[in-house]
Amino acid sequence: MNEEMTKPQLMEAITAGRKKFEATLSQLDEDQMISPGLESGWSVKDVLAHIQVWETRMVRWLEETQRGETPQMLPPGMTWDDLDQMNEETYLQNRDRPLSEVLEEFHQSFPKAVDTVKSISEGDLIDPDRFEWREGKPLWFIVAANTFWHYDEHEKAIREWLEGQ
Repeated sequence: MNEEMTKPQLMEAITAGRKKFEATLSQLDEDQMISPGLESGWSVKDVLAHIQVWETRMVRWLEETQRGETPQMLPPGMTWDDLDQMNEETYLQNRDRPLSEVLEEFHQSFPKAVDTVKSISEGDLIDPDRFEWREGKPLWFIVAANTFWHYDEHEKAIREWLEGQ
């Protein structure tokens, strides 16, 4: 993992990652979007809800950070070892929602994420020692994990599934 990053590079990576992800999505019809077949039996719609939830969490964490707070990144009693459980809960909460709702929220969360990242100073994003609670990891890692790294992970899975149809 490249630990060197500037704010312009970060913004470019977010935009390029989302563009690539959306290009793959554009190849899908509605039936493909709602058909289970991805990891854990999820549909593309389920993946979109999952990404939107994580983008929304990221925005909250960044906003709390900018207010000088230490964000509560996990529900009480959970650790990062419970990530699969958190993702399963998100899936269960969203699996019966209509595709149109999921798509709308998916498309609304991205501009908010971009605007939030843009509002943060480069020093706050890049300096690994800026926030004690980050324990030497820069804030941009949170951004990457919930945007372009996340898009790439799921774009590959969707593309592989699509190629196998």
